[in-house]
Amino acid sequence: MSSMPTIQKFFLNFQPMMRYLKLFLLFISVSTQAQSLREINYSYRYNPAEPFSFAMKPQRSATGWNMHYRLQLRDTSILHTDEFVIRWDVRKDLSDKEGILIKPERIAKSMDNFTIEGNVGLDISADTQIVVVRVLNNVAKRAWLFWQLVDPNYPVDGIIINQYKSVLDNYIKTGTKSIIQSADSTKVISYYNDNFPAAAPGFSEGLARVSPLMNDDSTYSLPTNTEIDFTLKGLYLVQKDTSETHGFSFRVEEDYPRFEKVESLADPLIYVCTKQEYDRVKNAKGDKRAFDKVVLSITGDANRAKTFMRSYFKRVETANQLFTSYKEGWKTDRGMIYIIFGLPDQVFAFTDREVWTYNTQFDISFNFTKSSTIFDPDNYVLIRDKKYTETWYEVIDLWRNARF
Repeated sequence: MSSMPTIQKFFLNFQPMMRYLKLFLLFISVSTQAQSLREINYSYRYNPAEPFSFAMKPQRSATGWNMHYRLQLRDTSILHTDEFVIRWDVRKDLSDKEGILIKPERIAKSMDNFTIEGNVGLDISADTQIVVVRVLNNVAKRAWLFWQLVDPNYPVDGIIINQYKSVLDNYIKTGTKSIIQSADSTKVISYYNDNFPAAAPGFSEGLARVSPLMNDDSTYSLPTNTEIDFTLKGLYLVQKDTSETHGFSFRVEEDYPRFEKVESLADPLIYVCTKQEYDRVKNAKGDKRAFDKVVLSITGDANRAKTFMRSYFKRVETANQLFTSYKEGWKTDRGMIYIIFGLPDQVFAFTDREVWTYNTQFDISFNFTKSSTIFDPDNYVLIRDKKYTETWYEVIDLWRNARF
């Protein structure tokens, strides 16, 4: 009888130890699980409800590649960066279940309560490399995989630095002091003031491929590592000289990625408006009363109008964040599909295409083929088909009645 308190004390201490041990073993299991990259549903890449966003961007140098990366927590009130571990490897093919681990000495990392960021060094290779990132959370017991294709012809040879941090989005805001970082001492900057068209509906004929050549509006030289303030909205291409096949582009935007000004709200409505309605919202020219009148005529009810605007432009903002390319994110093919149909139930990613499936509500799939140019080596174009016509108009009708 006298030994019972000691035994009870042992088991009381032992149970928490077992819980921690189980968590540790589960974490090890998740972190070491081999998995083919072809078999993963990547819809979490485009889900704003995930606990973090992750971005990476390769930069070519004379001796190798520098992979810039950033993990950004979305809700620091319930999460902390200490909960996350990032592991890196390199694979030759998407079907490979394991890769060659990148040595710790080649991984630079800094972190605070909000972000984990840094860069990873890679050797130059004559073969295509697939850089794989496994993000692990031992509290949520989850793992997320991301990958970036780096082939020998990948053109990006520089990056924008803003407030001492690499810019991993494809856009910066006007009036932002920035630095062009590159191994070259001087860069040539070409500016394009084109108003690129919005994506055509999914049932349209033809592919909206990017022209490999565009006429610039101005060109000037700039020493690298020199601070510059980009004040003009539009597309910028940065190269060693204009005859090079290497370079990188980015957009400069003012009211972006979330549209705040009334005049910014008109253009994205092209996907759900008739031609007459679209002309009217464009002619409102920032007049909120005139703009609201058109939106009210579309939805037929003030409450539905508020629901429509809130839901629609939240998706526009997300499309701008995720899919900005040589043109605004909402204008791209993936941006258009995301706005109209929402987050896909399934996303399967391959080196030359992405397949989005909506099987919960619409029973429809969209195929995007990779269409690379120097302006965006990771641009994707929708394979359009007449078979989308009926579903397309059904979904547009749902939008116009604010049933999302």
